[in-house]
Parts: sequence; structure tokens; C-alpha cells
Amino acid sequence: MKLLLHICCAPCAVAIVDTLKGRHDMVLHGFFHNPNIHPFEEFKKRKESVITMAGHYDLPVAYFDEYRLEYWKESLNTDKARRCRTCYALRIENIARFAKENDFEAFTTSLLISPYQDHDLIKELGFSAAEKYGLIFHYEDFRPLYRRGREISRARNYYMQKYCGCFYSYSESDHPKKPIYYFEQEI
Repeated sequence: MKLLLHICCAPCAVAIVDTLKGRHDMVLHGFFHNPNIHPFEEFKKRKESVITMAGHYDLPVAYFDEYRLEYWKESLNTDKARRCRTCYALRIENIARFAKENDFEAFTTSLLISPYQDHDLIKELGFSAAEKYGLIFHYEDFRPLYRRGREISRARNYYMQKYCGCFYSYSESDHPKKPIYYFEQEI
């Protein structure tokens, strides 16, 4: 099965890649598409870390290189529950579309490894997008691999962020370099 793995960051993807690359029935490719990541320096750090990780596994990865924070921002609501749903849906829709356009049979996402993400919502949106595009959503609860991914990342010196990626999670995090300016002013 030709499987497209959406990669949000190297620490979330590495244990999944390690696991899936060992399966003989899968041809694995990555897709880095994260218009939610803020600020731009963070986007660059995560992308560079994914490039390093992909090189370690000889994993082909398509990089959605445009930093499209305005596109992401325009798609959101301000309520946290709806905001996260909209963000997941935006990325999963684009992952499924890319998978369909590039002859993948199935797709999945490294978001499924994080104990901090809304696993059930990601699963629901994944199956919905798969049905829409005539694909298979490869669902697997990767959360048991979370700690292993962090350990591998530390051992290989992959960049490890302290928040999910968006401006809102950045401002709610304990990140030591939190901005004191408003989101609208930085764009």
C-alpha cells in the first residue's frame, strides 16, 4: 500500500516512520504541510528537523514550502474547540487532496501520536476526508509510541518544540520567548 504520512514535526513523526518503514506491505512517503505553525522561525526549524529525520530514513517527503499563515488565520474561528477542529480539518483535507492527486492509496497523520491532540476528532476528520476522496485513512493509535519518538529525537538532536505550533498554543504555552505583541501585528 502506498501511504502518505502527514508530518507535523520530526519528534511526532520519527517513531511512526520507524514503525511503518518496517512493514513490508507499505511504501511510505511524507508530506510536510503545516500552515498553522507560528512564528516563521518556528516553521523553518520544524521543516529543517523533518528534512534531517527524512534523510536518516531515506524517506521521500513533499514539502509544502509556502508559509501561509494568513490562509490559516482566515480559516479559523476564535473559539478554541472550533479553532482546533477547523485547523485539523484544513490540514487533513489538504493531505487527502494531495494523496489523491499523487496516486496514494492511503494517508495518515503524525498528529495521531500526540497525547495532547484531539485524537477522536482527528480520526473522525481523517475517515471523512478519505471517504470524500476515495482513499483509505490508515488509522492507528500511535500514542503508545509518543515517548519513544521523544527519546529518538533527543538522541539524534532533532529540534523539539514546546507547543503544538499555532499562535494560540504558543501564547498559551510556557515558552520562554513568548511574544508580548498581538498576532495581527506580527503578520
